[in-house]
Order: sequence, then C-alpha cells, then structure tokens
Amino acid sequence: MNAILAILAVTVGYVIYYFAWNSVSLRAVFVKKWGGERTKIYWIYFVRWLGVLVFGVVPVVICLVQDVDFQSIGIGFKNFTPTVLWTLGLGAVMVVVNYFAARSPDNLAMYPMIRTTPPWPRKVLIGSALTWAAYLLAYEFLFRGFLFFSCYEEMGLPLAITINVSLYVLVHVAKGWKEVVGAVPLGIVLCLLTLKTGTIWIAFLVHVAMGWANEWWSYYYTKR
Repeated sequence: MNAILAILAVTVGYVIYYFAWNSVSLRAVFVKKWGGERTKIYWIYFVRWLGVLVFGVVPVVICLVQDVDFQSIGIGFKNFTPTVLWTLGLGAVMVVVNYFAARSPDNLAMYPMIRTTPPWPRKVLIGSALTWAAYLLAYEFLFRGFLFFSCYEEMGLPLAITINVSLYVLVHVAKGWKEVVGAVPLGIVLCLLTLKTGTIWIAFLVHVAMGWANEWWSYYYTKR
C-alpha cells in the first residue's frame, strides 16, 4: 500500500508542479504584482517552494497518516563515515563535470533558472541556494526516501530501482535528452548508496552539490 501511495505522490505531485511551472496565467500574477527583474526571482522561489509542498510536505503527511517509521525510509543519522566519504567523492565529481557541462548552449538556455541580468545581489545568491536546497531535500525525501524504501520493502531491489529510476527519468524529460540520459546512471547509483547507508543524505547532498555547481558555473559563464 505504501509503495502505491508513494508512486501516486510522485505522479500527482509532478503533474501539479509541471502545470504550475508552465501556467501562463499564474506567472502573469507575479508579473502584475512585481514586474521586471523581481518577477524572475520570485517566480523561481515560488516554484521551488511549491516543489517543497508537493514533494515534501504532502508525502510527509501521507507517511504520518500511514504511521510510517521515518527511520525505515532513510530519515535518520547513521553510517556517518561512508556517508561523508561518498558525498565528498561524488560531490567533487559533480562540481568538475558541471564546470565543463555548464558552458554548453543547451545548458545556458535553461540555467541559471533565475534569468535576471548579472551581477546578482548577495541576497539573491543566498536565496537561490537555500531554496534549491529546500526543494532538493523534499525531492530526495520523496524519491530516495518514501518511494525507494517503500518499493524495496514491498517489491524487492530490482523492481524498486526500476520504478525509481523510471519515474526519475520521466520528470527530467522536459529538460532535454541530456538530463534524461544522465538521470539513469545517477538514479541507479543514488538508490544503491541510499540502500547501503540506510539514509537519503548522500542522495540529498550530492544532488545539492550538483544543483549548486550547475547554477554557479552557469551564472559564471552567463556573466562573462
């Protein structure tokens, strides 16, 4: 039952997020209220906090109603040393990879997500980093936490990884084939490391390193 609820949470949550992100009328509300450069900033903050709601808050409520043990879905603190080592290793790889990947025209057409004219004020740099981290925490709680562990418990490892990576790939389709292709190996690795450590923290921290590196390198190349 929990696996089904987790799959539904991903599916319904992403549909809500996708249509809100692409809603012309909703974006027009922000344009009307703030206009200009501030709209570009507050709109990104809004969609990220919407992601926190649909990918984090709603699944947490489902888990509470279902009396799910949060430790059993990766919300705990254990295996500290392997978590730190894997995070530092993979995080460093993501920073280097994004140094080269971020300069491509395809990437710069999408990132940085805040499309204001450089230089950004310090509060925007900090605000963007924090909202990215909040969004990715909710995202990993749902994907590598609730979804992965529920499917693993009820269906076994091969099917749990297949479902997890398939949905992970689908939510990247709108961002182009490069992100779709990259989501497959990364999704598998993050699932295996999540299972190995019993927590979502490697997946979360590596995802944050990747998101921040891509944003900051993209910002750097845009500003040049």
